[in-house]
Amino acid sequence: MSNCRLLYSSNAPWSNSGYGVQSRSLLPRLAQLPEFGGIQNIAMFAWYGLQGGMHNIDGLRVYPAGMDPYGNDIIDSHVRDFEANLVVSLIDVWVMRDTANKVKPALWLPWLPIDHDPIPESVINALQGAHLALSYSKWASELMTKTGIKNEYIPHGVEPSIYRVDPDVDKVSRFKRDVLRTPEGGHLTVMVAANKGYPDRKAFQVQMRAWAKFAKDKPDARLYVHTDPTPMLGGLDLFKLAASLGVVDKVMFPDRYKYFTGLPAEFLALVYNCADAFLGAAMSEGFGIPIIEAQACGVPVIVNDFSAMPELVRWGYKIEPRDMIWTPQNSWQAWPDHAGITDALCELHGQWESTGNKWPMSKRLQAQDAIHSEYNWDQIVAEQWGPLMKRLSGEIVQPKSIEPVVGKKKVGTIRKINKLELVTPGEVANG
Repeated sequence: MSNCRLLYSSNAPWSNSGYGVQSRSLLPRLAQLPEFGGIQNIAMFAWYGLQGGMHNIDGLRVYPAGMDPYGNDIIDSHVRDFEANLVVSLIDVWVMRDTANKVKPALWLPWLPIDHDPIPESVINALQGAHLALSYSKWASELMTKTGIKNEYIPHGVEPSIYRVDPDVDKVSRFKRDVLRTPEGGHLTVMVAANKGYPDRKAFQVQMRAWAKFAKDKPDARLYVHTDPTPMLGGLDLFKLAASLGVVDKVMFPDRYKYFTGLPAEFLALVYNCADAFLGAAMSEGFGIPIIEAQACGVPVIVNDFSAMPELVRWGYKIEPRDMIWTPQNSWQAWPDHAGITDALCELHGQWESTGNKWPMSKRLQAQDAIHSEYNWDQIVAEQWGPLMKRLSGEIVQPKSIEPVVGKKKVGTIRKINKLELVTPGEVANG
C-alpha cells in the first residue's frame, strides 16, 4: 500500500540542465514504486523553470518558484500544500537555508554534490537536521562518511535508449560533416559544460588551450563546445578565448536560440556519436553526467583526476591535476594540467588514426555496455531508490489518503514536446 508523499525540489523536468534531465528520468520511475502507487503522490518543486503558477503534467503536480532563486522562501508552503512526508532536493545544498526545520514533519533527503576537499563548512552547516544525505558519487560518499555525515550512495544515470552507440553510421557521418562541419576523415573533440561563474569550474581556458596545442598541426581537427559561448551568465567570452588561441575557425558552438529553447536529448546523443574524443577535465565535478553520456555513445573521455570524475571513466584518461586551487567556498578544487590533457588527446588521436580514422565498433560497444550496466535508470531505481523508499515508508508521518485525479481538466497543460514521460529501453522519447 502506498504511504509516501514526495515533494522533489530541483530544476523543472522539461529543462535541459543536468538537474532537469535527472528529474525527467527519475520521477516517472519513482511513481511506479509501491510506496507511491502512482504519480499523484509525487510533486515537483521547480525553483528553476517555472514561475507564476502551478502546472500539472500527466498527473505530476509542478509547483512554481517564489522570489528566492533556490526556493528558500516557499518550499515549506509547498510541502504543507501537498501534504508531503518526504522531501528530496537535488541542488547544491549550501544555497539552502534551514531546510530540515522548514519542511518538518516531512523527512528531508538532500541529494547533493560534493566537489571540494575537504567538505566546505557551508555544506556541513546546511545539512543540519537532514534525515539522510544522498551522495551521487562514491568519492563524495566516502568523504561524507569520514566527516561523520550519515549518507547513502545513489548515482545519476542515463537513458540507454537515447545515450547509446548509433548503428546508423551513414547518418552519423552526415551529421558530423554537415552540422558539426568536420571534414571527411577529420577528428572531432566534443565538450559539454555550462559556461557560468568565475573561476570557471569547467576549466574552459585550460581545456581549450590544451586542445589548441593538440590541433596545431592537424588541419582537419575540430572542437564542438556545447554551451553558451558568451559571458552572459558570468562565465568567459569563449569567442575571444578561441581567437586568442588562434583556433576561432576550428571551434564551433550551438545555435544560441536553439540552445536556450532546448535542444532534445537525441541531438546531444548524435553529437556524442560523432565525437572521436570527449573533454571533461573540469576543476571539479559533483558527478559529471556528460562523462557517462559520452561513453554510453562509444566515446573515450579525458578527465581531471579529482572528485567524482575518475570513478566514471571506463574508456579514456585520468590526468593528474597540475595544482590545487582555493575557491570562494573556502576549500580546495583541482586545477587541470593543460599539458597532460594535450598528451592524452595526442595519445587518443594516434590510436584513432591507427584504426583508420575511426574507433572500432567493438571498442565503442564495450564502453556503451560498461556504462549501461552500472548507470541505467531502471537499475538505479530498482536496486537503490526502491529499497530506500521501502525503508523510509516505515519512518514517515502517514499522509491523508489521496486518490488519483481522473477526468478533470489539467492546469496549464504543456505541449507534447514538454510532457514528462517514462522512457524505457528500446524506446525514444516523443518530441
